[in-house]
Amino acid sequence: MLKSIGAAGLAALALVAAAPPKTAADNQSQADDIVVTGRRSGAPIWTVRSETTTLVLVGSIRGVSKTTYWDPTALVEALRKADRVMFPQSAEFTASPFKAIGWIAKWNAMGSLPKGQSLASIAAPDDMRRLAALAARKRVRPDYASRHPLHLSGDLRERAKGDIEFGRDAVDVVQRAIKQYDLTKAPIRRGKAKPLVKELFASTPQDHLPCLHAAIAMAEGGPAAVQARSDAWAARRVAEVVASPADGVYETCWPAAAVLDSGAEMADQMKGLLAEPEVTVAVLSLHSLAEKGGVLDELAAAGFDIQGPAWK
Repeated sequence: MLKSIGAAGLAALALVAAAPPKTAADNQSQADDIVVTGRRSGAPIWTVRSETTTLVLVGSIRGVSKTTYWDPTALVEALRKADRVMFPQSAEFTASPFKAIGWIAKWNAMGSLPKGQSLASIAAPDDMRRLAALAARKRVRPDYASRHPLHLSGDLRERAKGDIEFGRDAVDVVQRAIKQYDLTKAPIRRGKAKPLVKELFASTPQDHLPCLHAAIAMAEGGPAAVQARSDAWAARRVAEVVASPADGVYETCWPAAAVLDSGAEMADQMKGLLAEPEVTVAVLSLHSLAEKGGVLDELAAAGFDIQGPAWK
């Protein structure tokens, strides 16, 4: 059966499809419509043109606050005018329910560091000082010094949002639109969950220190940073989102760090789409699109015409 792997556990989205061909004139007309409607969607959207077709890139984030206003209507209209929809950073993982139950038990047992080991012996002194300061403000659990960095990171992330509740994000809207309007879904990579989970359990606590570092920054920013990042996304202030202390944890922690391709690899996939006649809407993490050396930088360096909000 299909199992979902979150930041703390088991994950995935499944998207597979093919797309009917259209003429260049039809593609250009649809692309122009998508540009007009997409810019009103509240989500950062870019159109990338080649001599063959147009690619529409939707920058998504996790953690959109319920109090952040954004209107998804135009995004749905843009999706319906495309030939196909693609989630290049999603992957389908399969696992039996019995294995999943065993993994969850193993995950829970992994919560504390091995006997005789403390976080102070593996983490940077500065991160330990920052954790102590967070503990004084009751923004981290009291036993943080004995926790596994990945588990501690999940706790920090949860506490960082305070009373903020998350609502619909771009991925939720796109997935609903795909089902509601029977939209064509482009193929993505597939695999078994076992190798990914095996990689997790074979990892050392030290492997997850970058995740902890990002989670500390998010906790220090607190609810104000979480809300500001969400509002900046809806206002298409892209550079502000990428620079937010509440953003890095979503790209750095397992399983994202194990699944996401590099900006260059993802850009190569997008270049492939730009060589095909279909108009494609591709939904990627905003960070992977707009970070230095990310997809947008790579496509711009390759000479493609990119229209949309500033990303740096």
